[in-house]
Amino acid sequence: MQATQHTAEMLAKAAASGDPMVVARVVQVEGFSTLPVDELVALDGQGQVFGDLLGVTGAEAMAPVARDLLASDQPRLATVHITIGGSAVSELGLACGGRVGVLLQPSSSVPTETWAAIAGRAPVALITIIDGPATGPKALTVLGDGSRVGALSAAASGASGDAGTALADSLVAEALGMLKEAATARRKVTTEVGTAMIEAWVPSPRLVIVGTGDVVGAIDAQAGLLGWEVRSGPDHEGVDEMLEWAGATAALIVLSHDPHVDVPALAAGLRRPIPYIGAMGSRHTQSRRIERLAASGVGPGDLERIHRPIGLDLGGRRAPEVALAIAAEIQAVLHHRDARSLRASSGPIHHS
Repeated sequence: MQATQHTAEMLAKAAASGDPMVVARVVQVEGFSTLPVDELVALDGQGQVFGDLLGVTGAEAMAPVARDLLASDQPRLATVHITIGGSAVSELGLACGGRVGVLLQPSSSVPTETWAAIAGRAPVALITIIDGPATGPKALTVLGDGSRVGALSAAASGASGDAGTALADSLVAEALGMLKEAATARRKVTTEVGTAMIEAWVPSPRLVIVGTGDVVGAIDAQAGLLGWEVRSGPDHEGVDEMLEWAGATAALIVLSHDPHVDVPALAAGLRRPIPYIGAMGSRHTQSRRIERLAASGVGPGDLERIHRPIGLDLGGRRAPEVALAIAAEIQAVLHHRDARSLRASSGPIHHS
């Protein structure tokens, strides 16, 4: 996701300066058991490639198509098929070869809010009609709060008036469902006007820990198993910088019981619309902490955002067990789950 974030930052800068670019990403895979397919690649009119997709082979296949798209008077989509086999498999560090379909799209057809969201580590989805009578480069962006920016191609958005609105609403609902699953994914949806590609980018959380002790190291170890990045500090100094690094998917964990540390650290987190804030301590400690936060001007609604006491009730008291309970609660919050036993639910386990 970090490479995609860097590409998005570059695309945002290009859009601000009016520089034409083409954005490319994988939309179909055959084989390639180890190929990362969630990354963005950008190309300019000179054939320069920003990002990496199948090394030199991918660049040579995409560059001339990108130049043609940027030279065309009519914005359009293009798909490039790239096959990797033989010695190129090991040269690219892949376990096996295969074939991919890569979608190329003028970046000017994509709302710039898309790149800003990805660059800021905020969940975002992009909807494009890639096949059928309504195929076109225009895209509809769906942000994590449910708002939408942009529009689909004219044939889709104008399909019979109310029908076009219903189609867009249906695709947006599908995109929001993907964002709720809290995982980067892509999905093709068949509609009456063609095949819609819905792409969701959801970065993994970055943990910001305030405090000291064995639990800090235990959370770091648990996060490592999950592929989550961690930064920590003994007090509230530097919390804003760490939260800025963590971005829109930050999870703030306050372990300190010192009111000169925990209150300003929690207040810093509550000033941001981050998805998770948790504080360690007994119920008595929590009550006094809430009183201090309220006295400092934090409103009741923001106080309710704090998970207190922190973590799920898993029964453990050792540092690794506490770390597991905290990580499990973060996972449940990000996936909008109530963390009950799967035995207590019905239906598919990934969509219940």
